[in-house]
Amino acid sequence: MGRKSRHHYIPKCYLKGFTEGGENNSKFWCVPINNDSPFQTSPNDSCVIRDYYTVQHLNSLIVENWYAEIIEPQVSKAIEQIKKNSCLPIQEEMQYLILLLATLYLRVPSFRESMEIPMRRTKEIIDSMSQDVRISNKDEFSYNQTDLIKSELKLINKIKKCLSNKYYQLFIIENAEDQVITSDRPFILSHLKGGQNFHFGLNTPNIEICVPITKNVIIIARNENLNEGTFVARKEMIGLINTKLCLSADRFLYSSNTNILLVDDDIRTYKLNIINNKH
Repeated sequence: MGRKSRHHYIPKCYLKGFTEGGENNSKFWCVPINNDSPFQTSPNDSCVIRDYYTVQHLNSLIVENWYAEIIEPQVSKAIEQIKKNSCLPIQEEMQYLILLLATLYLRVPSFRESMEIPMRRTKEIIDSMSQDVRISNKDEFSYNQTDLIKSELKLINKIKKCLSNKYYQLFIIENAEDQVITSDRPFILSHLKGGQNFHFGLNTPNIEICVPITKNVIIIARNENLNEGTFVARKEMIGLINTKLCLSADRFLYSSNTNILLVDDDIRTYKLNIINNKH
């Protein structure tokens, strides 16, 4: 058996919830956001990067195996509970949903890039300075993928604690034709004032977290008190979240349907056919 080098940064157990068959090898549509043609693929072959979790260690796959064997079964438990009961998990089992959200937030390439930017910039400054002066600890400013992965792992519990302090609502989509899509960056963090010169994070007042859990389930979370529970997702809400997913995706969108429900600037819904790009 060959070395396991294809690493998922979005769990297969999550992605399969957006296929028709609900299995790791079931098909869904992948829509590149660079306007390349959509194509059919499966969770087995989606959100995969070669050696994404390979580290410098006697067992170079220790982190990949930890995610696959320890974390993802717990994440899968959260998804299956929600699918079965159509409601938020009970308090004792909410930890599994929190873990799912934390991994969707942390594991994507864009988050790793955000951690690397200050490290890379610091190294560039040190390298530039070292051309004129001797810097005895220059090597301390070097980093590699293992360092980035260590930083990610250290953040998991902090992110889980932060997400545990939020108020949650679960929305069920009753019309099978109005499904929610997902992407290679499905954790949407937004703020009404978001934009240029306004920076916000998980603990900023008045932020909103939107995450599609399956093609029929959406989670909303806020820092401010919400009427927690289960609700029916209105068409405008589904279209708005699909539109946000389109805008926030890194490279790919995933849909079980060729017709995606979106909204225009006036929050009026319309269906876009991903094959001919017409509505």
